[in-house]
Amino acid sequence: MILRPGQVLAEPLATGICGSDLSAARHTDAFLRASRDSGTEAFLFDPDADLVMGHQLCARVLSPGEWRGKVVVGLPWVLDGGGTLRTVGYATAFPGGFGQRVVLQEAALIPVPDHVAPHAAALTEPLAVGFGNVARAAPEPGSGAVIGSGPIGLGAVAALVERGVAPVVGSEPSPRRRALAERFGAHVCVDPAARDPYDAWCAAAPPHTPLTVLERSGRAGMFDEILHRAPRRTRVLLIGACMTEDVFTPAVGLYKDISVTMCMTYPPEEFARTLERIAEGTIDAAALVTGQVGLGGVSAALDTLRQPDDHVKVLVRPGLPGTGLHPAP
Repeated sequence: MILRPGQVLAEPLATGICGSDLSAARHTDAFLRASRDSGTEAFLFDPDADLVMGHQLCARVLSPGEWRGKVVVGLPWVLDGGGTLRTVGYATAFPGGFGQRVVLQEAALIPVPDHVAPHAAALTEPLAVGFGNVARAAPEPGSGAVIGSGPIGLGAVAALVERGVAPVVGSEPSPRRRALAERFGAHVCVDPAARDPYDAWCAAAPPHTPLTVLERSGRAGMFDEILHRAPRRTRVLLIGACMTEDVFTPAVGLYKDISVTMCMTYPPEEFARTLERIAEGTIDAAALVTGQVGLGGVSAALDTLRQPDDHVKVLVRPGLPGTGLHPAP
């Protein structure tokens, strides 16, 4: 690995397996096509070359200079030799945390306080996406929200509650994730197979309460379902990326005055603030970890996570032996 000015070499300590990793592995052609069609070079890689994923990471800096020996997290961006921004773990030349070494941009690093364990610090990135997109949407107290409860959704639940948004309705098939959503402050949690989340919202919210729907699943058909089920003048944040072509009925959303924002970026200061929340104990990041694997278990873990199950976040820990799934720390 070649270090350029402003970069450090680090060893990953804990790295989360993200839903985006599953999408990139399962829908590689569509993932790359979307990157090219949108002009987003940060997610372009050579599909015929080896790719080491892993962007939700906590690492120890090996070299150089003042960062040496420090445990850090950071926004997973790095500049290549031409000055193009690349995503660590989605760039052929910049392997991610599912390996033994990573190159990180010094300007993106944040030191992890000594009392915060690496497995908790590694949750900074997914939780920050939730906190950051809520900050971007800025729903006011006196409004409410409906949201799924994966790792990003749980960050958003905590962010909504922190802002005084109520009621927050969690819609989630997984019992474990529903329990975590309640722990993170959701006022109502429903299994969408058993109860319509919008019925639950209408029952819990006072009349005329503004609604924000945060869609994180990326499941085909979900956006059209939201347009049909959400009340008039709902705001929709599409945070999860559907990797396949999708079909929806624009006139339904048009007639209902539904506002839609497709979310990729968020205020970068929310990343550092999220680590502060973890360090302060205002959010229990470690509670999201439901399993761990060593480097030899990454492939099997990806296969496991492609199936509907009750996992929330599986971490890759280079020091763990074997190919099987280890319990959470």
